[in-house]
Amino acid sequence: MEQINNVSIAIQPSVYRTLRDITNDVWYVLGEFVDNAVQSYIKNKERLLLIEPDFQLTVNISIDRERKRMEIIDNAAGINAADYIRAFKLAEKPEDTSGLNRFGMGMKTASVWLADDWCVYTKALGEDVERYIHFDLNKVVEEQKHELEVLSSSKPLEEHYTKVILSNLSERAPKVMQMSKVCRHLSSIYRNFIRTGELKLIVDGVELTYTDPEILSVPYYKNPEGVDVFWKKEIDFKAGKYQAKGFIGILKTMSTSDNGFALFENGRVIQGSGSEDKYRPKFLCGNDGTPRYKRLFGELELGGFDVSFNKNKFQDDGSLDEFFLMLKDEISAPELDIYGQAENYRIKTKEDNTKLAKQIAKTLKKESQPRQLTQKVEDTIKNIQIIQEQPQNKTSIDPKIQTLDSHEETFTANGEIYTLKVELIDEPTHTDLYKIGILEDDLFAGKTVKYAINLAHPFFYRFEKFKKDGDYQPIIEIIKALTIAEIIAPSQGVKDAGVIRMIFNEYLLQ
Repeated sequence: MEQINNVSIAIQPSVYRTLRDITNDVWYVLGEFVDNAVQSYIKNKERLLLIEPDFQLTVNISIDRERKRMEIIDNAAGINAADYIRAFKLAEKPEDTSGLNRFGMGMKTASVWLADDWCVYTKALGEDVERYIHFDLNKVVEEQKHELEVLSSSKPLEEHYTKVILSNLSERAPKVMQMSKVCRHLSSIYRNFIRTGELKLIVDGVELTYTDPEILSVPYYKNPEGVDVFWKKEIDFKAGKYQAKGFIGILKTMSTSDNGFALFENGRVIQGSGSEDKYRPKFLCGNDGTPRYKRLFGELELGGFDVSFNKNKFQDDGSLDEFFLMLKDEISAPELDIYGQAENYRIKTKEDNTKLAKQIAKTLKKESQPRQLTQKVEDTIKNIQIIQEQPQNKTSIDPKIQTLDSHEETFTANGEIYTLKVELIDEPTHTDLYKIGILEDDLFAGKTVKYAINLAHPFFYRFEKFKKDGDYQPIIEIIKALTIAEIIAPSQGVKDAGVIRMIFNEYLLQ
């Protein structure tokens, strides 16, 4: 058996302190230890199963905050003599760089990032010795150490494990309030290995699980009475050196956390373990808040793309976007039009509406102020009476107002042709959210109905939701419906239909 007495850590020792300043998320840092264990398992899977037919890789992360101590223990194949010296050299890549520990940075940078002191016990499969090293950050820097002593002791040949003990935890170590998020990310990152049962990942005594979101199963939107379709498409797509394999689907329930794409390499999530870092290209997913944005999701194992050294992002943003742009055609194919269904399917389930109703009622109850409502109504009535006494043109559209942009469409009602024109304006001093003007149009023997919507109205500033063009579409549709109702109402025997508009505008000001 090869005797190892020392390992080199030869870089300028002061560099180790700078590792603490690397920007990262704690779940990705903890993932470096899991990566090493998973890669060790993958590399030695046949040997491990030969010894233990029911073998299951187990990684146990425990934190003792009172003692400022953390332990990461795994039962993988350990670090053998051939890999041991390399394992403790910073940025010393393994011979095979296709695996999860491809950069040779993980365990060292993660340990220094999390703690001032750390030690590693490891016993390799097929060897009869346990090796131990201790790294004291302050001592390494102050004494300009370039080597660490390795202590060895005899162990039974059949044992195999690695145990990392972190002491004097830094401020970077996970806080109590972070743990639910840490667990959520770790279970997402290693979902493939957890799903197959190959990995048992335990954090603070709790075994992590991963729950797959439900996939939509309804008829195609163009054939609502047709048979149910399971809206999931398997992807196996290549373009040059780039490739993607996995699936793209439609969520059963619209979501802003489960939506978007989780991108994998070597079976683990690189980008998209949490809702905030999902890949959601606008050209594919649409604008924030749209049904397509809230429904499209998928899992794709990518090949050919560069990965950041801390394995939390794919580097080739431009190439990634171009690749997904080509992938768009794959999910728009007529035989399973994922793109079209996500864009056009609108029906909510009863479960969706029940949840929404409870949220709405809760908000209304919280904001309900009966006395204030009475005052608003009384002020509205009083002001409307004043407005009605003024000349009628006070409620029409002022021709001097500059139009920011406009849109026209034509419709026929009661045998009469109408051109409906919406004008978008910016008039902070005007009190009406919208106004209507009806003009005779001899050329077309019909009428042009103009309605102006004031984007500078206080209503749009009262709610934070009005930020992008898609946010305005629902209220514009309501104003359009009110405008058409006012046009048609006289033919149905209604007199002074414009009073509704005046009351509507006045009440919004209260």
